[in-house]
Order: sequence, then C-alpha cells, then structure tokens
Amino acid sequence: MAGSHGPHPRQVPGYAAAAAAGRLPRVPEHAPPLLVQPTARALFHRFVGLAAGGVVGLGVVAGVVERLPLPGPAVAGVLGLLALAFLVLLLRTLPAVGRQSVAELQQGYTTLVLQLGGFWFGEGPLTLPGEMRAGWDYRGTWQLDHRDGRVLRAPDREVDPPGMYPSPNRPGRMELWTGRVWLGHIGIGD
Repeated sequence: MAGSHGPHPRQVPGYAAAAAAGRLPRVPEHAPPLLVQPTARALFHRFVGLAAGGVVGLGVVAGVVERLPLPGPAVAGVLGLLALAFLVLLLRTLPAVGRQSVAELQQGYTTLVLQLGGFWFGEGPLTLPGEMRAGWDYRGTWQLDHRDGRVLRAPDREVDPPGMYPSPNRPGRMELWTGRVWLGHIGIGD
C-alpha cells in the first residue's frame, strides 16, 4: 500500500525487536554533530537550483532551437525530448535528497523540514496520481542548521521521531514513518 495512516510504529509487530537491535531512529540526549554529508537541506538546495536552472536553460534552448531551419514537428520533437530528459533528471535527483533525509533521521536529527511531500514518486498518501502529500512531524527529533549544526529546535521527548520503523504493510521490512503517516518507502537492503 503506497502510504497509509496505519498504526503508530509502537503498535507494529517487530517494534520491540527493532528497538533492541538498535534499528530505530536514535535521538541522542544532546544535539549530534552533522554526521550525514552532504546534508539533506544542502542537497535540497541543489535540487531546487537544478530545477530552476533547468527551466531557464530549457527556455534558452527553446529559443535557439526555434530559430534553426527545422520543420515544426522536428522542433517539437527536440524540445519534447529535452523536456523529458530534464524531467527524468529531476525524478532521479529528488530521491538522493530523501536518502540523505532518512540517514539524518536515523541519527536523530534533521536539516530539512517539510510540511507536506515526499521524495519518491508514487509513495505517500496520494490525492491525485503522482501527487505526494504526506504530512510530516519533526517534533521528536533535533532540528539542526545545515551549515554549522547549530540547534534550531530541540526534540520533544514525548513524540516519536520520523524515520525507519518496522513496516505495518510489509512484515519483516522497515518503512519510513513521517511522524504522521507511513510513506510506503521500504528501506534499501531490507
């Protein structure tokens, strides 16, 4: 099931065993250093830069291609292929942000805070095909500045942090819990 509200992680079979094995997100007593490099927020900034730069670049290329002595269908084909290649590049880049974000969460902190969204196409509670609208709750983890590790917010110890927990949808596997919903993202190597 691609994303569901489902049970709380503590109610999922395998939670106690995963906790005993040290496989759950660890939220240390004191703020940890920035252990995951590059940070999720730095990668997200790169992703946004790529997206914005790509749109501008496609506009420039479109202006150049339209001035070439090509028939209309050829121009449309070239621009369509370039736009498709750009879309594929974006869809391949965003999951890298997600992997870094999950790695940070497993260490007990985050540098990237989302209100809604996801990193992997087709995961999360969908309202329309391809629309990722998973809500996030980061109160249970340290929020650190991505540049210097400065504490932006300490964790609420009464709230379980987002991260990888035993899956209610695939027994024996770990799944990403956003703090509100199960995203449907199954851990790599699980």
